[in-house]
Amino acid sequence: MELIKIYKGNLISARDLYEYLEVKSRFNDWIKNRINKYNFKENVTFTKVLVKGTGGRGATDYLMTIHMAKELCMVENNELGAKARQYFIQCEETLKALKENKRVEAFSKLEATKQRLLANIKSINGTYEDYIQIDYKGRKVLFNGQTMEDVELPLLLLKGRDFATELTNESFKLGITDLDTVETWNKENHSKVRSMINENTGKFPEELNPEKRIENKNTEDDE
Repeated sequence: MELIKIYKGNLISARDLYEYLEVKSRFNDWIKNRINKYNFKENVTFTKVLVKGTGGRGATDYLMTIHMAKELCMVENNELGAKARQYFIQCEETLKALKENKRVEAFSKLEATKQRLLANIKSINGTYEDYIQIDYKGRKVLFNGQTMEDVELPLLLLKGRDFATELTNESFKLGITDLDTVETWNKENHSKVRSMINENTGKFPEELNPEKRIENKNTEDDE
């Protein structure tokens, strides 16, 4: 049951929380006091937004992170605050599980794409060792000489690796039979993905932190 609405997976309206907690003081006094007393930072733990107030007039709301909302609940020190805090903790656990499930799904898709690359390389008389080298060279380009194991990649990089490898698989439809050409294309595809990530996030892949290792129960068969 949704106790307090959560927006975009991680944002809570201060006004919604204020009403749920049945705070006696005026909203503006309450939220400003809490922000100043507990040193919450604008554009870090909350963002001011303009919403429709009573009588059609504009009113200020504060979209908070779940972390800030939990702290506000705790300092209320009453039953409603404790109940809301437990609700937010459960929501965080659910969101974390959903995120991890998406990573596992993306990892499985990447593994399948890599298996197709192995099959494609073998179809032009390449070996498992050739596949390992081609895949490794692509990863080195993606991370600018560094490497991160696929089982540690965050969701964005798992999807990026999958896209780059899938592009390499598509190149086989052009009738390529030269392993050197496959390696070159794979490096170029990973380079393109590297640029796309930087353009859209302002960061390079090696600047993204590794995440909890995904337990990979499948082993690649080289025969």
